[in-house]
Amino acid sequence: MLTNKYLKLQSDYFRLLGFNIFASNGSWTHPWRTICSIISVATFLPLTAAFCLQHMQHIDQLTDGLCSMLIDLLALCKFGLIGWLHTELVQLIARLRTVLHIESRISMYAAIIEEANKREQFISGLYKNCFQLAAASACLLPLLRMLSSSMRSATVVGGVHTELPFPSVYPWDNRSVLNYLASYAWNVAAALGVLLPTVCVDTLFCSLTHNLCALFQIAQYKMKHFVGDTLDATLSNLADILPLYQDTLDMCDTLNRCFRPLISLQFLVASLHLCVLCYQVSANLKRPDVLFFVAFTCSILAQIYLYCHCGECVKTENANFATAIYDSAWYKTGSSWSAIGRPLQLSMMRDQRGCRIDGYFFVANMQTFLSVSTLQCFPEQLNWRS
Repeated sequence: MLTNKYLKLQSDYFRLLGFNIFASNGSWTHPWRTICSIISVATFLPLTAAFCLQHMQHIDQLTDGLCSMLIDLLALCKFGLIGWLHTELVQLIARLRTVLHIESRISMYAAIIEEANKREQFISGLYKNCFQLAAASACLLPLLRMLSSSMRSATVVGGVHTELPFPSVYPWDNRSVLNYLASYAWNVAAALGVLLPTVCVDTLFCSLTHNLCALFQIAQYKMKHFVGDTLDATLSNLADILPLYQDTLDMCDTLNRCFRPLISLQFLVASLHLCVLCYQVSANLKRPDVLFFVAFTCSILAQIYLYCHCGECVKTENANFATAIYDSAWYKTGSSWSAIGRPLQLSMMRDQRGCRIDGYFFVANMQTFLSVSTLQCFPEQLNWRS
């Protein structure tokens, strides 16, 4: 029986966004939720752009505004991915679910799938909590600052310098209580509009890759024990293993094709983010704000780590299939080698091509993560390498 942890967190967040990822038809159940989220981000973006233009001569405010703009643009791209490819993603989810359901009928394979989903839900939960904490701290920090300032000055709110979560410029005076509340609500709506697609898309990628790795592991186990008592039994086992391996490869290719543009943009934006955040941390090293910038830097690193970790797992588990062929009892086939040798050789040749998650001009793996994080967070390495 298929585990109930399969896409558990993802389905809940997609419902908040207006989608039912398990529905074969009519997966976009509440379009107004998606539209409201898009509007909250898209309408906030010009306010941030105006802030950047207004503070072109002030590098601190400019970099702060650029960070906010990059986050909004990436969130809109993830909305675009969901809207443009949601049919193909739902089909991939249904196809993967069908294969997992078939394989989970055997208790040993069900345990592999259960373990993969338990690990994935733990990682996705940490990722979700990380971004929820970042969004909550960004929204609450201005209120705490205003409260502290009000207590020190012992004045009314109108006499306190108003602060908002994100850098932006408004066509009204926020010193008015009603205007400030409207602006604050707009900021919170934009934060929620960024949070939902980020958690939905990134954790969906994490779940799909972990379940594909589980199928690779099942294929490896079957391959190690494919030799039967008779030639017919051995050929029957191969006829079960090789289609499973090929279906898993096909689903990996579909997943990579859907996420490749987003992965490219994700790494580009993350690199720019890290450059800006490293400056912000160094410029505010002796101020309390440095804690927020450090936490924000960790959340950006968590984003690219998620994609690199999942890409590394897919590459490793696919490569282990050839090792499973080596570790099998193929030498016991004797005279029947002529019948089974060719399929095994072709499988090993296909395995040498690899199965990777890439972003057009780079491969998403741990080597890429270390390169990006080291060169961006520790730029002195650039001088040493040059």
